[in-house]
Amino acid sequence: MNRQFSVTSSSSTDAPREDWLRAGVLAGFLATFAMTVVLVIAYWLAGAIGSAEGGTVTRWSWALVNNPLAAMTADRIVVAIGANLVMGLLLAMVYARYVEPRLEGASWWKGVRFALIPWLLSLVLFLPFMGGGMFGMDIGAGPLPILGNLILHLVYGAILGLVYAEAAEDWLDNTDVDRMNAAGAERGAAMGLIVGLLGGIVVGWLAAPMFDDVASRPITTIGVAFIGAAIGLGIGSFAGMNGRQETTKS
Repeated sequence: MNRQFSVTSSSSTDAPREDWLRAGVLAGFLATFAMTVVLVIAYWLAGAIGSAEGGTVTRWSWALVNNPLAAMTADRIVVAIGANLVMGLLLAMVYARYVEPRLEGASWWKGVRFALIPWLLSLVLFLPFMGGGMFGMDIGAGPLPILGNLILHLVYGAILGLVYAEAAEDWLDNTDVDRMNAAGAERGAAMGLIVGLLGGIVVGWLAAPMFDDVASRPITTIGVAFIGAAIGLGIGSFAGMNGRQETTKS
């Protein structure tokens, strides 16, 4: 059976794929992971070359990792990781359900264009809200917040688009079975989200004393709850579809 989706596909329809939720969750996980890896490398590099007494670029690099926003993130690292994962998955589902079917061009290019929207929102909404100023100019790192944010979102978008296109299954034929599988994935995702959230709250509350030097107990609990919800969403969507497959085979 021929593959229905390609990394170089230029066709566009208004309807999402039958497996949009499952494929979107998978793509969102991998894209968020890739973006996080790039973020860690970038911050390590900025810290390595940064100096408050150096030239312009080294001062910018120093300011990028030595500012109130960076300190706040470090103090609430568990929450930051959880929120980043949840946001990455939510954006991926928006892309899969509403945006990807309406875009034309190569799959990676679709993802990159979509990622420009959260990039702009992070500059004009998130950074000012967190005290970094419009476009991050209050951080004192020159254009690095803008360029760094752009690179991170381009990585996220490219991986999102590529993985979502490659996640298509050969057996998707728009049949009743496929529609049941898609519905099962949606129900499983909803149930997994709830179970993961509740489980994350319990685990986070019990494990919080081990992270007293990192964050307070409520902050750790919230962060682990975010992570649990994201993991539950992913597992639930796959389990819901797999359960439907087993039912139809028996």
